[in-house]
This record gives sequence, C-alpha cells and structure tokens, in this order.
Amino acid sequence: MKIKDILAKKRFVFSLEIFPPKPDTDIQVIYDTMDRLKELQPDFVSVTYGAGGSNRNRTVEIADTIQNKYEIPCLAHLTCIGATKDSISAILNDLKSKNIRNIMALRGDIPYGDKHPLKEFEHAAGLVKFIKKGWDFSVGVAGYPEKHPEASNAADDLKHLKEKVDAGADFITTQLFLDNDHFYRFTEKARAAGIKVPIIPGIMTATKLSGLERMAGMCGVEIPERFRTATSTCSIDNPVCEETVHYTVGQINHLINHGVKGIHLYSMNKVEQNKRIYYESRLKEMRTEPH
Repeated sequence: MKIKDILAKKRFVFSLEIFPPKPDTDIQVIYDTMDRLKELQPDFVSVTYGAGGSNRNRTVEIADTIQNKYEIPCLAHLTCIGATKDSISAILNDLKSKNIRNIMALRGDIPYGDKHPLKEFEHAAGLVKFIKKGWDFSVGVAGYPEKHPEASNAADDLKHLKEKVDAGADFITTQLFLDNDHFYRFTEKARAAGIKVPIIPGIMTATKLSGLERMAGMCGVEIPERFRTATSTCSIDNPVCEETVHYTVGQINHLINHGVKGIHLYSMNKVEQNKRIYYESRLKEMRTEPH
C-alpha cells in the first residue's frame, strides 16, 4: 500500500525506521530486530540508505523482505548524490519489481573529501520530480525543524522544502528533534508557506548520551539540558535507558496532545527501548481509539 493512502485513510499513523547493518555484519541482525518489533504492527517501516550508496544492495534486500515476507509496507530510502539518471532508474525498477511502492527521496550526505559529488541531481527536489515523472511511487521527503545544517537560514531551508513538495512529494518526515517547540514552529511556518502535505514528526531515542550527541552534532540538533541531565547516567551496555524512555514518552505524548497525526520512531535497531516507548506512551491508545 502507498503511504499517501495510509495517511489519508488512518486517523493516526505509527511507523518505524531500521538501519541496514554494516557490510561486515550479518544481515540476520536486522531480521531478528524485525521479528521482535513486528508485534507493534507499524503502518510502515522505512529502511535507510548507505552513504554514497554503500549499502544499496542490502537496502533493497531488506526492503524486499519487509514488504513481501513481513507484509508491512516498506519505505525505501533513496539518495541521489553522486548518482546518474540511469543508476537511479535501475534502482527504482528493481524496487518496483519487488512490489515496493514507497520512496523516501533524499539528496544524501556529501562524502568527506569529495569536492565534486553532484552529477545529474543537485537537490532532492530534482529526484522527486524524476521519480514522479516516470514511476508510480508514493514519495516522501525530509524536513528539518531546526533547519538543514548546510542551509544558510531557516527561510532558505523552508524554500527548498516547498520545492520538494511542489515537485510532487506526498508527505514529509522530520529529522529528529528533542525540543517539541522546534517542531511546532516548523509546522506553523510550513503551513504558512503553503505546504499542505502531511508532516510526520521523527522521534529518536538513545541508550547512551554519547551516541545521540554524535548524531545531533551531525544534524545540527539542539540537545536540551534536561535531556542531557536525564541521560547522563545511562550505562553504555544497557539495552534500555530508563531516563531516556521517560523523556521520549513525554515528548511523544506532548506531540499527540497537540494534535499530530502520526509518529515515526527512528528505532536505531533498539528493540526493548522502542517497545517500552510504544507501550508506555499514548501510541497504542491513539491507534485503537474509535474514529
């Protein structure tokens, strides 16, 4: 099923994102993760794409398994940096042949030290337009509540987001944020700019502060002091950080109370922590309440 149809049909949507393992790691790790998370019955599962296409084959394989073995709609990430129209066409045709109907269209991170990484696509908007012109995929794009790290300012970043939507994007999933006020301001400005497609907040949890600090640093995300304090005592090897679960549950409930129509959990392949967040927040309640 296409995600744009899921969003139109359901009152509230819950989804997960999983990460392909490194090339030297057994891919069964991902399937073990899915076996344990499938009880949450996500409306769709997204699969990230390796930087520079490094995990392309694994991404396609995992997307195929989620779509056709687990029978969960899969959102396959696709980056266009360093790609040609022919290479993108080959991937799209491969995904189409596996009955995958949803693409997250991204520019992708510029590889370190590569001074000329752009080929036939300079921005994600061009990729969206290319997909919509030749294929029948539902296409999602990324939004940045605290602006993209490379954007000169928030207004310029919003302009680029509008270009992606005008090119045919069906929905927006946001980058992680730890202060909900960033999301509320972002959605208000997006609506004022004429962006009408659904905006799904992306929420990331963590079992150790240092890991999230690295991610936040790369993405330009503010770490509130109350979050830093709450997670400072988390054990590195602990599969669940109680303080982070409590923080993330509160963040999700606050978003739900403010009327969001869905939540996308960046799982980081952390099974027990994400299950705790799901069951201890209002997520299950929102999906079982009558219309």
